[in-house]
Amino acid sequence: MIDLIQAVGSGMLVGLVYSLLGLCIVLIYKASEAFNFAIGEFMVVGSFLFYILFFDLHLPFIIALPLGLAAAAGAGAIIQRLAIKPLIGRSPISMTIVTLGLAFFIRACLQLIFGSHSYSFFLELPDISIDTGELLFLSDPIWAGILALSAFGVVMFFLFRTRWGLAVRATSENQAKAMAFGINARMILLIVWAASSACIAIAGIMISNFGALSTMSSIVGLRAIPVVLIGGMDSIGGALIGGIIVGVCESMVGTYLEPLGLIGFKEVAPYILLLIVLLIRPYGLFGTVRIERV
Repeated sequence: MIDLIQAVGSGMLVGLVYSLLGLCIVLIYKASEAFNFAIGEFMVVGSFLFYILFFDLHLPFIIALPLGLAAAAGAGAIIQRLAIKPLIGRSPISMTIVTLGLAFFIRACLQLIFGSHSYSFFLELPDISIDTGELLFLSDPIWAGILALSAFGVVMFFLFRTRWGLAVRATSENQAKAMAFGINARMILLIVWAASSACIAIAGIMISNFGALSTMSSIVGLRAIPVVLIGGMDSIGGALIGGIIVGVCESMVGTYLEPLGLIGFKEVAPYILLLIVLLIRPYGLFGTVRIERV
């Protein structure tokens, strides 16, 4: 029973970080119906921007974090202006294909600048580990869960308690109607990409804090795919639940199946779970069921 509680608790903490990655995909999808396949590369960009400020320039964490997030948001806004804005009004498939190209381009630029070796990444945040003798939750995953949940809460507050958030939700429902009521859909899309890039950076910083940062860390971004497909492509709450499910799934497999000889199976388990969910609910657990007339 103790092993079960340990596995579920640890999985939930990591799952909250996955939820934040999923939220970033959901926001962009709701605003433009495009899937951002470059999320892993955006995550690494944000992490390296923070790395430069905190580890190279030796700025205090309380200063380096907001500056790093602002830089990540700026980078996301610039990429949106250059690569996504020209495609507004076209098929969402066009934007999705462009994000695939962006993933390869950004990864190549990162490898050219930072190389392929790993960078030591330890924030040395205050120790808030929980050790009851039988249960042990380390400080870094707890901090990761707290910051991810805080970022999730800030985004929710922005969407449902601010004027700009209302405009974002209106645009996500119907771009044409939103523009007819005077909402600048182009500006809204820019804000969504910038906000998503900042949130992705938070997830990247927390994941890097588990040990190291490298250009290959972008592969972690693939965890957002089962998160959003399990929770529902257009469901913000689904992203939260989906991330926790994926995190707990990984932890349970690592605790109970990998010791039996299935080494590395926890990397595959979320995608197997994804296939099972999609067979039962093709739109995800909380996704909107769309009925199309032929």
